[in-house]
Amino acid sequence: MSSRLTQLAIAAAMLLILVVSALTVWRFEHTLATGQTLILQLAPVDPRSIMQGDYMALAYAIDLELPDDAAQFSYAWLNVAVNEAASLHSLSNQLPQQDGTVGLLLRQRDGIYSVGPNAFFFTEGSAAVYEQARYGQFKVDGSGKALLTGLLDENLQLLGENAR
Repeated sequence: MSSRLTQLAIAAAMLLILVVSALTVWRFEHTLATGQTLILQLAPVDPRSIMQGDYMALAYAIDLELPDDAAQFSYAWLNVAVNEAASLHSLSNQLPQQDGTVGLLLRQRDGIYSVGPNAFFFTEGSAAVYEQARYGQFKVDGSGKALLTGLLDENLQLLGENAR
């Protein structure tokens, strides 16, 4: 392969990486700007492992309600109240079409199904701020993909420096 052809291949690969990265960032920013907000109650996690370095292990109350056959389904349908708090409606392989119901993609990690990520990362040294977290706040796009945008206290007040 000539050096000119090698340079063109490297430039094309770098351009492809930049385009894919830019599209991914745009998609996340679009979800944050236009996604539906919902709030999920956190489930208790073993206190000995809540704080490990600069992240908090997370679990959700809704995960405890998922049936044993959750592996058969792609989405958890959630009812969303006026205050944006969500509760489990049912499971399905399709997105819901009814108002007041949001489809959230189910995630599988180590054979366990969940509606959200299992960790929340924060600035080192700010663990005490997040110890009072009782809820996770999400933005959900039309395809059921959710981004965790912050943790909330028992009064649904945003904790830490997550405000955009």
